[in-house]
Amino acid sequence: MGPQSESQPTSAEWARALQRRIRQRGINAFILHGPGVRDIHPLSARRHGTIGQFLAEVMFADRAVIVLYDRGSGIRFTDPQAEQDFRTVLKAYDKVGGTNLALVQPRDPDRALQLLETYLLYELKENPRFSAAVIIDFAETVAPAGDPGQLPVEDRNAIVTLRRWSADPLFLQRQVTFCLVSESTAALNAALVADARTFELVVPVPDEHERYSYLTGRGATPQTFSRIDAHKVAVLTSGLTRLHLESLLAEADANGAPLDPDALAREKKRLIEEASGGLLSFLISATGLDAVAGNAGAKALLRETAAALRQGRLDVVPMGFLVCGPVGTGKSFMVRCFAAEIGIPVVELLNFRSMWQGQTESNLERILGLLDALGPIAVVIDEADAALGNREMKGADSGVSERVFASLAAFMGDTRRRGKVIWFLMTSRPDLVPVDLKRQGRAEEHIALFPPANADERARVFESLRARLQIPLEAGLDAAALFREVPQAMSPADIEAVLVRASRRMAIENQPALSANLLQELIADFQPPDYPAELEYQRLIAACECTSRQLLPPDLAGLPHEAIAQRLRELRAVLGQLRNAGSL
Repeated sequence: MGPQSESQPTSAEWARALQRRIRQRGINAFILHGPGVRDIHPLSARRHGTIGQFLAEVMFADRAVIVLYDRGSGIRFTDPQAEQDFRTVLKAYDKVGGTNLALVQPRDPDRALQLLETYLLYELKENPRFSAAVIIDFAETVAPAGDPGQLPVEDRNAIVTLRRWSADPLFLQRQVTFCLVSESTAALNAALVADARTFELVVPVPDEHERYSYLTGRGATPQTFSRIDAHKVAVLTSGLTRLHLESLLAEADANGAPLDPDALAREKKRLIEEASGGLLSFLISATGLDAVAGNAGAKALLRETAAALRQGRLDVVPMGFLVCGPVGTGKSFMVRCFAAEIGIPVVELLNFRSMWQGQTESNLERILGLLDALGPIAVVIDEADAALGNREMKGADSGVSERVFASLAAFMGDTRRRGKVIWFLMTSRPDLVPVDLKRQGRAEEHIALFPPANADERARVFESLRARLQIPLEAGLDAAALFREVPQAMSPADIEAVLVRASRRMAIENQPALSANLLQELIADFQPPDYPAELEYQRLIAACECTSRQLLPPDLAGLPHEAIAQRLRELRAVLGQLRNAGSL
């Protein structure tokens, strides 16, 4: 391990930004949010503490009084003398009002904030050199999101008090600063967040330099980095907090087992999935694009992207891909294989929507913060037409879908993330994906996948799937000849279904290899679900959406766009009639 890090506690960019804003005056209310607010932060070269401790000891070390408040612990002071002064003020308050607050201080926000205001105003009046910082942690429990008319009275009062503090001339003129700490602004009252007199600042997870400083400064045992050096660990742990790193190092110390790349990758996967609240799931594949049968044009396009990533040419990497095609054409499998080929992590964005007020937006904010920290990363959204919402909900769900859509669209369209966050929107109905998300600058490349067009292609798909499923084949079996007898088209999912049946029959009948007779029997017996109009519609709409004619099968590549559009109009009419009749 290298020499001990002596990085300064305020080296983080967010801390420097906060320092600059505090010095500028004019704003005294700050909202700190993001995945880093629940991490530990450097108090000195070797000491770390909570964000409250960091603000108190580092950012506001020059203030005469530091007040800490949250609903669980109530009002606290970092200096015993300041706490005694506060009790003196409360005794005077008790004497006038007949209360007993000096002995039993309230923890509810309404009364606690009133007492703090009384104390601050008294000190400002009595002491011309008085300065203070008030740090309110878990601020979402003090000023929660929601319709003001439906919030409890004490919450409404607390929100008004906080907004009034941010505009109070006396507080603005003197050194009195308020910091609200919350993991997500979506969980905070919207009026407070939108107030021009509050300043929102994202606290991210530590960057590579900060992770390396923590790793080298912690004092791990010598064998911890015997298999992989601290620099490499700092690179591989992107997206992790210092608390995550502490967990990794503590486990290595306790078990006497050094860190190694494989163990690190497994542990990182577990920690990230936990940090996302189960909203991100890592997709893992041991095979590259060679395992994908057919769709040569799509594979070539993805390999171009992989080559650009390996060369560090992030400027030419598409912001995202729209992967479309009829059901069963292997969209998910192709994306997994692409990720395995270039070695970047791939996560699937799971259902982040919630029935609770503000939770959907909070979930999305947490996810996007993690994705920023993890890059380069590929993000897969399956059934994108249903998952992403649109701008046209017209308040049907109190505006949640519109806000979610706006956040996603802004994040996806930020060109600073080109090559760092690559989106894969997968759907069999690309016409239902909002244009705002699939335009150039977001999901730029539209890749269309199609079922095998002929017997030879079906045979190649069969062989690829058979090898992946590790099903032995009887010598001399000519799969292409058997698939020539199939009258209808078969998707890769259909062919896989035949192979699964074959594997089951082989196990039951104790057959060591798949015979021609069994395969012929199963192919003849297989009958795919009967919805030809829907499948044709999905095939044609994929052809219309595709941004490269080279990816189209010969029968569609030769058709003019208007002919495809006319057939789609006919199919829409047919599908509408079937739905009205209850057949779909």
